[in-house]
Amino acid sequence: MRSNVNVLDLDGLLKRERRPTAKRLILSLLSQPRMATLSLRQLVAWGELLGQKPAAIRVTAGRLVKEELLKTVRRGVYTIGPNGLVLRDKASEWMTTLDRIRGWKGGWICVHTAHLGKANRRNVRKRERAFRLFGFKELVDGVWIRPDNLVCTPPQMYADLCKLGLETDAVLLRSDVIEHGQPHSPLVLWCSDTLNANYEKGVELLQHSEQKLRHQDLHTITRETFLIGEHVIRQINADPLLPTDCIDASKRKKLVHAMKRYSEFCHPQWAEFLAQSE
Repeated sequence: MRSNVNVLDLDGLLKRERRPTAKRLILSLLSQPRMATLSLRQLVAWGELLGQKPAAIRVTAGRLVKEELLKTVRRGVYTIGPNGLVLRDKASEWMTTLDRIRGWKGGWICVHTAHLGKANRRNVRKRERAFRLFGFKELVDGVWIRPDNLVCTPPQMYADLCKLGLETDAVLLRSDVIEHGQPHSPLVLWCSDTLNANYEKGVELLQHSEQKLRHQDLHTITRETFLIGEHVIRQINADPLLPTDCIDASKRKKLVHAMKRYSEFCHPQWAEFLAQSE
């Protein structure tokens, strides 16, 4: 099959993704299982590779320590702090994402938030981010739903949603049936065609990038694999994990496996880059 990802697609993505913020870069790097502890010198080297000035990395690292998103292991060496553990764990879920899905019997998980209001925009943003990360869609104002096809129990899901920003006054319910006065199923809230197309595009993007990088220099490989890998990992972690009735599960599985292969390709390069940064 001919790839839909061409050089212009890849170059366009790299251009859009070329400069993550200092905060996003630091937290993303330290959320990697193989880079759980990094020195300031190493963080600065990564920052320079991705367009961040050393001063920005130093100032941001200090601020993240104050916010307890980072903590110091020893002078000039950092790891994820207590307030960053939830997001770190969420960021690494892509590796086991397929294990979180079980068969769907037609039931739903519903969360009622209408009584919480929308006056506090910060709370609303955190609430909606939590819903996005768990694949919820808003059925009507203040009622968020998703298929009940995840391994975790409703109490576990509620606890995880609250850790990610949902207010503890929200109400979570499990329902066998949803009647909402519409002729169509609530499943139309998710665009399965777009999800299937994005699974395919993600696989092709990873394959094209690895093929292109085989004979490139270390800095080019390190920079591109970080940007491409982070892009695809965000895609996997944002996937709603719909039942197999709704999407092509084989395409979703291929994307996760392709990302694992890409990770095995890039991590030896990253290790060499880190060693040179000390």
